[in-house]
Amino acid sequence: MRIFSLIAKIIISLSVLAAIGLTIGYMVFSSNLPKLSALSEYQPPLVSRVYNTDGELLAEYADEHRILTPFDRIPKQLVNAFLAAEDQQFYEHPGINPARILSAALANLRAGHTVQGGSTITQQVAKNFLLTNERSYTRKIREAILSYKIEQAFSKEDILYLYLNQIYLGRGSYGVASAAWRYFHKSLDELTLSECAVLAGLPKAPGKYAPHINPEKALQRRNTVLKLMRSSGMADKQAVAKALKEPLKIQPLEEPKLVDAYADQVYHELIHRFGLKTLRNQGLTIVIPYDPKAELAAISALRHGVLEVERGQHYRYPTYHPRADWSALLSNWREQADNTAPSLAGDGVFPALVEKVSAKGDLTVNDGFRRWQLKKPKWSWKSLDDYREEGATDAQMAILKHHPRTWIAGDEIRLQGDGKQGVRLSQEPSIESALYAIDLERGTVLARVGGYDYQTSGFDRVGQAKRQPGSAFKPFLYTSALASGYTPASIIMDSPVVFDGQSGDSFWRPENYKNKFAGPVTLRNALEHSRNLASIKLLQNVGIQHFLSDLQVYPLQRTFPAQLALALGATEVTPEALTESYAVLASHGQKWKPVSIQQVQDRTGKTVYRAVAGHRCQICHADPVMAVNEHMRPADQAIDPVNAFLITNLMEGVIQHGTGRRARALNRPAAGKTGTTNKQVDAWFMGYTPQILTGVWTGRDTPSTMGRRETGAHAALPTWLAAMKAFHQGKEKKSFTPPPGIEWVAIDEKSGLLPGPDSEKITLEAFRAGTAPTKETPPNEGEIPADAKDSGFFGLGK
Repeated sequence: MRIFSLIAKIIISLSVLAAIGLTIGYMVFSSNLPKLSALSEYQPPLVSRVYNTDGELLAEYADEHRILTPFDRIPKQLVNAFLAAEDQQFYEHPGINPARILSAALANLRAGHTVQGGSTITQQVAKNFLLTNERSYTRKIREAILSYKIEQAFSKEDILYLYLNQIYLGRGSYGVASAAWRYFHKSLDELTLSECAVLAGLPKAPGKYAPHINPEKALQRRNTVLKLMRSSGMADKQAVAKALKEPLKIQPLEEPKLVDAYADQVYHELIHRFGLKTLRNQGLTIVIPYDPKAELAAISALRHGVLEVERGQHYRYPTYHPRADWSALLSNWREQADNTAPSLAGDGVFPALVEKVSAKGDLTVNDGFRRWQLKKPKWSWKSLDDYREEGATDAQMAILKHHPRTWIAGDEIRLQGDGKQGVRLSQEPSIESALYAIDLERGTVLARVGGYDYQTSGFDRVGQAKRQPGSAFKPFLYTSALASGYTPASIIMDSPVVFDGQSGDSFWRPENYKNKFAGPVTLRNALEHSRNLASIKLLQNVGIQHFLSDLQVYPLQRTFPAQLALALGATEVTPEALTESYAVLASHGQKWKPVSIQQVQDRTGKTVYRAVAGHRCQICHADPVMAVNEHMRPADQAIDPVNAFLITNLMEGVIQHGTGRRARALNRPAAGKTGTTNKQVDAWFMGYTPQILTGVWTGRDTPSTMGRRETGAHAALPTWLAAMKAFHQGKEKKSFTPPPGIEWVAIDEKSGLLPGPDSEKITLEAFRAGTAPTKETPPNEGEIPADAKDSGFFGLGK
């Protein structure tokens, strides 16, 4: 009996000591545990999402792609799938499950390594929110204590809410809503039982069981989870049997629909307004006026336009490949194209190998998928002098000298679809372009294309390229002239003139295109035919300082030198600044900033930013968020509406009778202006209808001539036309509406006066009320009015 008594005392003593030890251990490990406030104040990083006004998801910004979802909106079958896979006794245990821990420990001992985890969902919450991933007994003890405390402080539903929104499930997804979207492109309530099981199988090893990486293992894991749901009573047998037969269908990650320079403009503006951290972590809901179809149409138009201009450039010597390398080269092209034959859409180029050159010079070429027969190319070769001027090294020049200026088998060339299921010879473009379009009715950015291959270069030529606008700058001068008392019928001289230079023996002799002069012409005729000498004399008469003062009302974003060459656009502006300045002319003289971000809401749904283009904001809202916003203020009346209509009407003539005649193919009222700089370095077309304004620039990043024929009408207008046709599909035809104060009077086109007995060309002209001519054209039409005569020589600055 004494032995049993002794044993009992020992057991009691050990129990007391164990209890004391556990108490002391609990107190020690509990003394510096993290506070549970991180759970009660749960504000995880969320994905910010960009939508258009139709509710279409366009882009997402996130450090952790998470869509926070209340527990009552998480489907029961999804919750059950996770419980079956991760913690079947979740609703019974107090945070830890000793039986499961012991079972896992025995399984791991037998295997010699970790094959089974014993953590409950509550323990996973404790580790993921409050502890590190350190592998130690100390961390496990702290985790167990925290799990118990969590169970005391939070309901089971609260714990599941935290777990299902926080857990990483692979493919950049945090939480179940994010995973449902990124794997299946579904919201949670659209998931099938099979898909729920796939997601529930991921926490064990997201990389190993990722269905887009290891579909076979993912399928096995899904089936295991489904069987666990059946055995635990969390899903009925029939539903599981059906789910087991369901094929595993994983959706590819969607490419962002917000693309090109438009995407970067929106991204950088959001960062400027809210900061990078807020944008990528605070779950903003952003609404923008983006139309994917319009942007893609603009991209296609620009790429087509660039390749057309490239056809007028010299062909650069192709890379040569020895016959022994042909097979590997073609195989590599197929691999890079994912075994998909290149598109023949025509807005891009793809590589091909010259396999044979016939006696006539015809080419047999192979793009890795198909063979093509090309007639002897008429493309002229780039000269060695051009290469030398561009800085080619001696070694490069030596190679070029030994390459014959003809086609040889082994040449690597580029092909372009011809739009008729065939191809034509092309090359990687040396030409670049930029397109910027504004919806004048909505006051929003419609399209923004930064270059031929913006995704590669990242250089937004719309907002970053500073180029000379040439004659595309003239409408601002002619608007200033109208404000100074000129009318569309005023006579100015288009004749040669020479200006003294700054040094004693220097001079400036500006020329018209093709060096032709028209003599006395109306203001309309001078603008329609972009007459340089008439424009210079107009600037002299208006006054340089007066013109510089008038330019300040436009958003050109710079100051300009006081020189007569300004009449010819001999200055630098960005396509963005020039297009937005044209918006003043196109908007009845109102100055406003096109909107690219319409509304932003924070993670709670509160509106923190809203923008409406100024010309549409007649009475701004009283909401404080909007009242302080510069994009909710009425537009400024920058120029007289009458002058804005008159210059628009003059630019309608540019399209109907002048340098922009190709734009008549738009087949609707439009106003525009071409622009070409010296030696055809820069080509522009700026044009608008009552609904849409589009500006196009074409040239090289390093300024150099594109060739004599590459004027604004040839190198930029076709891109503008293709884009504007796409933008106006389905839109009604509208005419420019004259404001009060406009009168229409028939005049003689040549004299600018009322028709006389010998007048041959009579037109109906728009005037500010009270400014129309009152004199009749005299019988002798050849007489130049005395006040229009000039000597043909002026001293610069006099």
